[in-house]
Amino acid sequence: MNVEICRWKGGRTFAYSITYDEGFEDLLAHALPVHRRYGIPGHLVMVAGQLGQVRRVPSSTYDGIYRHLGGPQLRELMHEGWSVGDHSLTHGDLNGDPYGEVVTSKRILEEAIGQPVNLFHLPGADFSYAPAARHIDRMGFLAVFFCDDRVNDPDPDLMGLGRCLVYDREGQPWYTLYDPFPRVYDPYHRLHEARACGGWLVDVTHLVAPDPPAPWKDATPALLDARFDCLRRVGAGDEWAAEPEEIVDYILMRRATTLEPLTGAFRVHLGRTPASVKHREISVAISEIGFAGLPRVWLDGAPQPVAPGAPGIAICTFCPCD
Repeated sequence: MNVEICRWKGGRTFAYSITYDEGFEDLLAHALPVHRRYGIPGHLVMVAGQLGQVRRVPSSTYDGIYRHLGGPQLRELMHEGWSVGDHSLTHGDLNGDPYGEVVTSKRILEEAIGQPVNLFHLPGADFSYAPAARHIDRMGFLAVFFCDDRVNDPDPDLMGLGRCLVYDREGQPWYTLYDPFPRVYDPYHRLHEARACGGWLVDVTHLVAPDPPAPWKDATPALLDARFDCLRRVGAGDEWAAEPEEIVDYILMRRATTLEPLTGAFRVHLGRTPASVKHREISVAISEIGFAGLPRVWLDGAPQPVAPGAPGIAICTFCPCD
């Protein structure tokens, strides 16, 4: 029997997440039904100082028009498998008040949702990271997302993750600060890239509405449906569509877990992981050698479910413990 830890949960080839900067109420009517139809959870990137309020960022496309989700709405979406990330206190330059933008925002969000907030998404341009870095580290964030148009490799730097705009049109600009944006490329090509390299594509979206004001970063319900349909067709069952908090947790669990082969068995060793990790699962691929059918896996005397993977491979996903 040969065993190895799977790169992604369930032995999938690549990972995909979709994030919604600002987290507007319109998502409930126009995005949530599409998510439910495909069974894909979303991730809400929230401005902590404006929960439940109409947007107050004068430079924003959405200023004075769209309302941010409030705490009760965030908790309802979390019951459906969504997660919440920190997008600062005001969506301003973090150089001005890095303590408030990072520390205060995290505390407000955690009080609103009743859970740790582990992911930080830089607002505006990436140059604002430097003054906030020490506060991000001190507050125990597990990952930081930049506005960096790239697919994350399978074992990424969690403090320097990229997010992509999965366009439906070629050559649409995002924002002039992000040169060399815009790039002209085929719609959805990043999905093919993620599958080819076995990486993790984190999709950036903002508003979802029938007639959104910024089509280069927004989507209509029909375009969101087309995006998910493309994911399913490109993935062909090899994609792991999950909210980013679960994927970050899996990467940390994967790094902390080692396997000790034994005769006809294996022992799992779990090293140190942050206490704030919420999803404590790992997937193991077992080569079927010397027996017919699926192997049996036991953990602390309890049988674990085993599923078929690639030909000659069985996949077992469980919560390891030492």
